[in-house]
Amino acid sequence: MKSIVGKMIDLFITLRYKYIKQNNDELGSYTTFNSRENKRHIPFVNDFIHSHLQHKNTYGIFCNKFTAKFITFDVDIKNSLKAKKTVLALHSVLYEFGIPDNVIYTSISGSKGYHVDIYFTEEIDYRLIKKLYNATCKEVKYLLDGNLEKNEIELRPSFKNGVKLPLGINFKNKDPNSNICWYVDPYNNFQAYKSLDFILSIIKIDAHIIDDLINDIVIQSGVNPSESSRKNKTRDIDNSGLSSIDLTQETPKTLKSLFEKGLTKKGTRNASLYKLTIYLRTLRLSKDDCKRELVKWMNRQDPKLYDTKLETCYAEIERCIESVYSRNIVWSNGLSEIEVSRDEVLSIYQYDKKLHSIITALLFHSKRFSNIDNQFFMTYEQMAIATTRTLKTVVTHIKTLEKKKIVTVTRSPIKYEEGKFMSHPNTYELNINWLHSEKGKSTKVSVENLSDYQKNYAKAKLSLFSMEEISNILELIDQAK
Repeated sequence: MKSIVGKMIDLFITLRYKYIKQNNDELGSYTTFNSRENKRHIPFVNDFIHSHLQHKNTYGIFCNKFTAKFITFDVDIKNSLKAKKTVLALHSVLYEFGIPDNVIYTSISGSKGYHVDIYFTEEIDYRLIKKLYNATCKEVKYLLDGNLEKNEIELRPSFKNGVKLPLGINFKNKDPNSNICWYVDPYNNFQAYKSLDFILSIIKIDAHIIDDLINDIVIQSGVNPSESSRKNKTRDIDNSGLSSIDLTQETPKTLKSLFEKGLTKKGTRNASLYKLTIYLRTLRLSKDDCKRELVKWMNRQDPKLYDTKLETCYAEIERCIESVYSRNIVWSNGLSEIEVSRDEVLSIYQYDKKLHSIITALLFHSKRFSNIDNQFFMTYEQMAIATTRTLKTVVTHIKTLEKKKIVTVTRSPIKYEEGKFMSHPNTYELNINWLHSEKGKSTKVSVENLSDYQKNYAKAKLSLFSMEEISNILELIDQAK
């Protein structure tokens, strides 16, 4: 019992002068104790945890005003099926934000709700905790098709609102079969770990890692990862030749306008040449005709809008043509809706969890933009937006996928020109070990924006698999192999 009490203190206790205690009555209400405001109240002592674990009394705690050492998503939903679905959506969103499943813990609230917790190695800024909470709830609501009320997931603890400690009894619930706040396994039909010792196995996430992960979270009203990374570029990112060339916003009209009207601002010559090469290749011009048109186009441009010598520009045209024509890259405005199957989801699940988001991003992008050879190009900055990860992380993950031969990467040469590193986008081809199951069910998802990829993949999972199947996803993978 001593080690369990010690673990409880380590995970939860930061503020001792203020705490809550549940009343053993029909309402199960709580009384707040504050030894600084009332001299008759004693501070929270370790013996209270003994009493809590023996189910004689039930206690809850607060956190400091500006920091906390854990976060609880308090799921308070009367409908059992909806509550469970919400918990699974929470796990899915938190995982997509980069938080490993093995540091996300769920416990019964002792009634019909659940607490989803993440514990930190040290206290972190409460503003970050609020950011994580707000971003997570927003995505969970999306996954549940908007079927989530504001008070159905509450943030705990706070300086003003306490949270009940796990492993105790909820006196409001008089059913002895369900009123103990055990930890549960949401991926095994919410089976309870009916042992106090389970808490000894809990792993805390490094506070510096969670700090970085929360700062990387994309909130539509905030800064996306690629923007924040551009402000803090490191040498290894610069040397990766990250490209700003992006065809996903182009249309036949804009490309035709670029070809006819030419450059309109400085610093866009390289990207424009590449876009026009793809445009002319799409119009089925031969290499010679393409070169002739690009040289004439270059000669028409205002010298004030570029610094590179014309001889160098001509050489660049040669490289653009060779790159585009050798890979058969043609322009596509991309599909706004794609189909996702059960087999594709199972195939993604067979790989390391940390790679799921990048594989999903590549798969969705290939469905939108790949050519007849199943090849497509995608910039690292697009990947960062599509995965909600940093540029450095996606570069690392691509190298891992390439090493494992899950993806084939054809890299473009990197040049330093006009004051910055530039390269054409790399070309990718997926080599996923596709699994095949008995059920060939599929669903359509919207993918108009890069930021849609992860949340709509999670939404597809909830649509394609039942609660029981999600809980036993590893068995489905074994059956499909």
